[in-house]
Amino acid sequence: MKHLSALCVTLALLTGCATTSAPLQEGRRLAEQGRLEEALPHFEAALREAPDRAEARMAVATTRERLAARWLHEAEVAIEAGRRAEADAQLARVLALDPGNERARKLVATARQERRRAQWQAEAEAAWARGDAEAALTRLQEILVEAPRDEAALKLRETIEATLASKPPAQDAKLGAALARPVSIEFKDASLKQVFEVLARTSGINFVFDKDVRVDAPTTIYLRHATVKEILDAVLLAHQLERRMLDDGTLLVYPNTPAKARDHQVLTIKTFYLANTESKTALATLRTILKAKDVVADEKQNLLVMRDTPEMIRLAGKLLAVHDLPEPEVMLDVEILEVKRSRLLDLGIRWPDLLTLTPLASAANGLLTLADIKNATSRTLGATITPLSISAGQGDADINLLANPRIRTRNRETAKIMIGDRVPNITTTATATGFVAESVQYVEVGLKLEVQPTIYLDNEIAIRINLEVSNIVDQVKTKTGTLAYQIGTRNASTVLRLRDGENQVLAGLISDSERSSANKVPGLGEIPILGHLFSGRTEDGQKTELILSITPRLVRGMTRPALARSEFDSGPEGSLRAPAADLSTYTEVVPAQAQPAAAEEQAK
Repeated sequence: MKHLSALCVTLALLTGCATTSAPLQEGRRLAEQGRLEEALPHFEAALREAPDRAEARMAVATTRERLAARWLHEAEVAIEAGRRAEADAQLARVLALDPGNERARKLVATARQERRRAQWQAEAEAAWARGDAEAALTRLQEILVEAPRDEAALKLRETIEATLASKPPAQDAKLGAALARPVSIEFKDASLKQVFEVLARTSGINFVFDKDVRVDAPTTIYLRHATVKEILDAVLLAHQLERRMLDDGTLLVYPNTPAKARDHQVLTIKTFYLANTESKTALATLRTILKAKDVVADEKQNLLVMRDTPEMIRLAGKLLAVHDLPEPEVMLDVEILEVKRSRLLDLGIRWPDLLTLTPLASAANGLLTLADIKNATSRTLGATITPLSISAGQGDADINLLANPRIRTRNRETAKIMIGDRVPNITTTATATGFVAESVQYVEVGLKLEVQPTIYLDNEIAIRINLEVSNIVDQVKTKTGTLAYQIGTRNASTVLRLRDGENQVLAGLISDSERSSANKVPGLGEIPILGHLFSGRTEDGQKTELILSITPRLVRGMTRPALARSEFDSGPEGSLRAPAADLSTYTEVVPAQAQPAAAEEQAK
């Protein structure tokens, strides 16, 4: 009975395995055909039937990964082609399949940011079209914070700044209409209160005075066909006052002192993310030029955090926009050619010139005794004679050693190339106690090149070049048996100034050596003609020339900022402020005689 039960259980398990394997086999067949979307439901069905089956889990995971990779590739291709709707659909499929796919989530976030930037770009263009430069510049700044290289935003900002630089601005966007009203005013020894009463009636602006403002201070002013803004600024400057806008139609007037500035000036906190300039360099610039105090640098993230007035923040933004430019780079095509010519002539007959006689030992142990020397005969003397040799050889060789590196380096940065060997030079040190120590120092032998480019605004490059070519001439053996090396060196240092793509060749580093030696039989070797049979000569000549060819090619040149970005007003030294071009809406100011309905007051 027990055996029958076990057989039934085994048959049931086999039947279950056969059932769960069918979806898995069908999924494999579809996957082999590349039909992954049809194969995935079969793999998932197999996994549901057998959750513990590793083969089914692996098939599901692999198929999902392959599908996600395929859809991501199709989304990227659609993005590059500008088919945003198709890309969004593919990304949605990836996230539905794998909600935690980081790559797909990043692409979705990027697409969301691009749509937001496109909306901001449209709003900036609409604001500029209706003459609201402040709103346009604000939107463009938001775009450039996220995408500093956005071409459309950069182009529109440049257009706005160039236009504003050529137009007289009407100050203070919210009070622009009131401040732009024309008025002629003449006061002699009038009180400050009377002047502001006239300005209030003419422009409709409300003025609130700080308790420390002397409203009875005498004022003398003669201005005709001026705007309310120009008169207001003149009066405030003459009495060392400052103003602050409280609402659309109210200005607060207070003494221009550090204490009052702390009480009334509105401060802004701004974070500047730097792409090219180091934060510590930018920090020094702001502290020197703008006398900024509440500014810190984060060198790890390369950013600045500044707390100051909106005018100072805008001035800092203008300065950093000019300084935070991509650093220029240059590609240097270098060819180093070493031409070596050698000539060798070995001709003649070398006769034996040395005979050596050596007494032979007669003792069995091979030791030579005095008796052997005393009784030496022709049979007990060994003779050694140099051989007779005939030489008739001539050799010529031309060797070209070429190095052709390409070096890309930044402006004013030194690039180095070393082609050769590091030869060990062993130094032995002995102490009085008998201790001997050896140290190894490596000497670089071969070709060493150092270049330092300086890139100028006119696309010219000055290159400081240091070239050194060295080789091992000889080995020197010391008394202790240590080997040292005699190294021959040729070097050249110069500074070139070349145009982009201009080639320059440096040549003339020549090493020329001639060696000649002769071996003659005395007397016989001096006989004319026949003396050649009793003599031999060797001539060895070597000439080496080093040639350097260099061609600079600009990868990224220096860009000169537009005049509106590199030169702007900053106000007096005691009260720095951003130029009106950055603060306001820009409109054409119509002269007083062109506005018949405008109020014109004369007070005496």
